[in-house]
Order: sequence, then C-alpha cells, then structure tokens
Amino acid sequence: MNCVLRKSGFFVMAILMGALICSVSAAAGDILYTTLGPGSAYDGTNGYFVDGSNYYDTVTADSFTLGSGATVANAVLALGNSPGNNNPVTLYIESNNGGVPGSITATLSQVGTILPWGNGSGGGLVTFSCSGAQCALAAGSYWLVAWEQDPNTQQVWDLAYQDQSGNVAFNSSGSPTGPWMAGFYSENAFQIDGASPIPEPGALLVLFSGLLSAGYGLRRRLLA
Repeated sequence: MNCVLRKSGFFVMAILMGALICSVSAAAGDILYTTLGPGSAYDGTNGYFVDGSNYYDTVTADSFTLGSGATVANAVLALGNSPGNNNPVTLYIESNNGGVPGSITATLSQVGTILPWGNGSGGGLVTFSCSGAQCALAAGSYWLVAWEQDPNTQQVWDLAYQDQSGNVAFNSSGSPTGPWMAGFYSENAFQIDGASPIPEPGALLVLFSGLLSAGYGLRRRLLA
C-alpha cells in the first residue's frame, strides 16, 4: 500500500513541479499572424519598395487581424537592401481606419542589419522588437507599416509565400500616416509573434503553497 502511495505521490509532485517550471517561463508565445510559408518561406524574387525621397519615397503597409487580445513581442519581415544606403526601417502597428491605416498604435525597432536583395536571395528575415504597454493590443484589425526615413536608402519588402492576396496600402508621400492608396494586392511576407506574460509573484506563491501542502499531506499518509 505504501508503495502505491509513494508512486502516486511522486506523480503528483512531478505534475506540480512541472507547473511551477512552466509558470516561470518567459519565452516568446504563439504566432499571432503570419504570411510566411513552411519553414518561414517567402517569395524572395518579388517585393514592394520601402524607400526614401531620393527614390520613390514609398511607404508600404499590410493588414492583419487578431482574433483575441494579445501582447506583441516582435514582428518579423522579409526584407532586402536594394542599391543605396542601408539605414534601419521603422515599423509601426497602426489602427484600421475604413480599410486603410489609421493612427499609430505601437512603434517597433529594427534588430540587426538588412541583407542585400537580388539574384533570388530576397535579403532575409529581419526582426523588429516591441516593448512597453503599447504592445498590448485588443482583438481587431490592424496595419503593419514599414517606413524608411533616410532619403538615400532603398529597401525591398518581399512578397508572401506563394504571393497570396490581401489588403495592402501604399503612399509615395514619405509619410507613415498617409494619405493611402489601398487595394487587394499580393501580400508582403511577415509574421507577428506574441509574448508570454511572466506570472506575478502572488501567482507563484499560491502555486508554491499548493506544492508544499501536497507534500505535507503525502507525508502524513506515508507515516500513517
């Protein structure tokens, strides 16, 4: 009988310990939205310009939808540097305003350098990080807006996997807030990643107390 109790006790302890370990994890959460294909694939041979005023002064935007509220950790874009300077792109999450981008909700910062575009390379995947309360979004429709401030820099935002269609917007006025020309074009390649919240100390205390109570109760059974 004691053997059965010991085995059951170890099983319960293992479950509680696993819950404790998982609760303190702060790794990136689920993919909230993506136009990337299997293995993060995208069309590396076609794309839309994101560039400064010495080129086309183009600002490019793609729409995405969140089915429920979530906190954005980062966005990943397939970008390549066309001939010219290679200064960072600024990325915005903007509200939806009647089918075009509206007001700026969050500003994301580029991490790393954009690789050269051309010869089918498509550049590469570039991460843009989001931090602070601005990254907590309610369910609904949003726009991801890529803006190049430097007049001498020309970047290419690659198209999505198999060039799937969706709402895309452009302007050639060099403004991240429009005016916009929108249509049902081939989507750009990007992914929105969520963040896993770190549990509050009170939640960890409750879990740890439960672990101690279970251990104490098991010890009493074994000694009975």
